[in-house]
Amino acid sequence: MKQILSKEMGAACIVAGTAIGAGMLGLPMVVGGLGITMGIGLLILLWILASFSALLLLEINLKVAPGENFNNMAKKVLGTGGQFVATGSMVFLLYALLVAYLTGTGDLISRMAGGVGMEVTQQSGTVYFAIIGMLIIYLGTNIVVRVNQLLFYAMLVAMGVALFSLTPHVQVGNLFVGGPDSTLIVMSLPVLFTSFGFQTCIPSIVRYLGVGTKRLRPVVLVGSTLPLLCYIFWLIVSLGCTSAADLGSMHGSVKLLVSALAGGSSFLGSVLSSFAALALLTSFLGVALALFDLIAEVFRLGNSHAQRFLNVVIVLGPPLIAGLLAPGKFIQALSHAGAALAILAIFLPCAMAWKIRRNGLRANSYQVCGGTAALVLASVFGVIIVTANYF
Repeated sequence: MKQILSKEMGAACIVAGTAIGAGMLGLPMVVGGLGITMGIGLLILLWILASFSALLLLEINLKVAPGENFNNMAKKVLGTGGQFVATGSMVFLLYALLVAYLTGTGDLISRMAGGVGMEVTQQSGTVYFAIIGMLIIYLGTNIVVRVNQLLFYAMLVAMGVALFSLTPHVQVGNLFVGGPDSTLIVMSLPVLFTSFGFQTCIPSIVRYLGVGTKRLRPVVLVGSTLPLLCYIFWLIVSLGCTSAADLGSMHGSVKLLVSALAGGSSFLGSVLSSFAALALLTSFLGVALALFDLIAEVFRLGNSHAQRFLNVVIVLGPPLIAGLLAPGKFIQALSHAGAALAILAIFLPCAMAWKIRRNGLRANSYQVCGGTAALVLASVFGVIIVTANYF
C-alpha cells in the first residue's frame, strides 16, 4: 500500500513539475492590471480547463491504447491528418517555448551581469545561454535528466525562499488596484493556459501507474492542483509587492520584474534572480530535450556525433535566431505557445473524444463528465485562446 501511494505521489509530482516553470514568471505581468480577485478567478478557470483536457486525454488514452504516445493516438483516431496536426502543433509549441526561455534568460543574464559591474546585452546573454544549452543537450538524455532533476529541486527551494521573503513586503492595497478589462482578460488567457501545460505527460503517467482509473484520475487532479496553489500564492506576493502600473509597463521583461519585486534589496534580488534563472533553465532543458527526441524521430536521426550535432542545431538554431531578431518578446512567445497548446490539448482531444464516443468505442468505461456540451464549451475557450494574439 505504501509503495502504491509513493508511486501515485511521484506521478502527481511529474504532472506538477511539468506545469511549474518559467511560465510562472509571466503570470503577474499579464494579470497585474486586473487585480488579485480577477487574477485568481482566471487562474481557477484555466485550471478547470486544463484539468478537463487532461482527463479527456486520459479517457482517450485508456480507450485507444493505454500508454500510447500523443502522435500515435491522433493517428489511430483521426488518421494521418490528425497526426500531422498533432506533430505540427507540438513542434510549434516547443519552438515558441524555447524562444520565450532564451529571451527571458538573456534578459536575466543581462541583469545579473550588471549587478557585478559587467555590461552584457540581452542578445549576448541569449547567445551565451544558447551555447551552454546546446552543450548540455548534446551530451545526451541521461545528463539532461540528471541535471534537470537537481535544478528542479533547487528551483522549488528558491521559489519557497522567494515567496517567504516577499510575503512581509505585501501591501494589501496593491492587490485590489485594477479591475475587469475585456482586452486584458482575453490577452492573458494564452499565458495562463501555458502555465498549466502538463497534458502531454498523460500517456507517460498511464504507462507508469497502469490502467486503473481509480488511481489515475486523482493523480491528474492532485498534480494539477499543486501548480494552481503555487500560482495563487505567487500572484498574491508579486502583485502585493509592486504596483499594477509597474507590472503593466514591463512589456514582458524578466529583468524588470525581478528588479521591481526586489525593491532595491540585494538579498531579495539574488533570491529572485536565482528562482527566475532556475525556472527558466529547468523549463528550457525539459522542452529542448522533448524537441530533440521529436526531431530525431521525425527525421530519423541516429546517435552519432554528427547527427546529434545536427539535431541540436535544428532544435536551438531557429529559436536563437528568433530571439535575437525579436528581443524582449518573452510574453509574446508564451502567448503563441498557448495558442499551439490549445490546438494540442483542447481541439485534438475534443475531436478524438467526440469521434470515439460517437463510434461507441468502450474498451474502457471511464468517461469524463459533461458530455458533448463540455466538449463544445472547451472548444469555444480554445478558439478564444488561439485568437487572443490578434487582440
